[in-house]
Amino acid sequence: MKGMDGMNREWEYYNHALVPSTAPHRTPDTSWMKSPKEWKKRSDGKYPLFARWITDFDCQEETEWWCLVKDTPFDIMSLKSNRRSIITRGLKRVDVRMICPADYAAQMANVLIKAWSSYDEAYTEGNDRERLTKEFQELTKDSLGNTEYLGAFLKDTDTLIGYSIYLVHEDWIEYSVVKTDPEYLNTQVNAALAYYGLERYIRPGIKYVHGGWRTMIHDTNYQDYLEKNFGYRKAYCRLHVQYRPWMKAMVYALYPFRNLIKKGSKNKLIYQIWCTLHQEEIHRTFHER
Repeated sequence: MKGMDGMNREWEYYNHALVPSTAPHRTPDTSWMKSPKEWKKRSDGKYPLFARWITDFDCQEETEWWCLVKDTPFDIMSLKSNRRSIITRGLKRVDVRMICPADYAAQMANVLIKAWSSYDEAYTEGNDRERLTKEFQELTKDSLGNTEYLGAFLKDTDTLIGYSIYLVHEDWIEYSVVKTDPEYLNTQVNAALAYYGLERYIRPGIKYVHGGWRTMIHDTNYQDYLEKNFGYRKAYCRLHVQYRPWMKAMVYALYPFRNLIKKGSKNKLIYQIWCTLHQEEIHRTFHER
């Protein structure tokens, strides 16, 4: 569960890395990176392998790194008829409303497990259902802070078939998570959730809704979906990566073999290694400019 605790920090630990929690249009402080103690401090005692951040947000040049943004009001009538029909079908079949996760803990855990199972054939549930239900039960109204949950329900029922998570900042919104039950995809639940989010969050004083970075780990076409159906666009920027010393040595040693490593990427660990090398490949495109 993404969030901020304690002081309002600029960096957070995510997927073995330190990444900024600040807005993409603000450049984070990187002066601390020369101190090994600061790496540990900023990751709550965990061991990040590298730090990643961006500059030159929304530059005019098409670069190899971007985040997805929506910074204009959504006009459904500007879409082609087949794309409009996807959204209207979703609005007819699905109700979306603000929810407190603690009130729907078991159903949210069920949606998440079914979503994981749908895109990872090797996934096994184990004790995840019990653990996730407990975690959602702890997300009461008083604990949510600037995080808002939207729940998607089958029309006129209390059956939860999806949810999305938004982080509400002073002048921007982060579209953090969307999970839907694959059994109900024909209801266009994804469309209903995305539409409701834009209706709620595109408003005066908000620069943009941030729909995520270029994906490295997960195979997904969801960003394409947001571009085609909801008018999100790529905001190009410059990627920076700072490795821990031993990690830098390993990346540089393996880099010439990245295409060979990609062939074995069906193995989860090898795939993660390839993603790191692919990130470095993108990073090096900026050295050439």
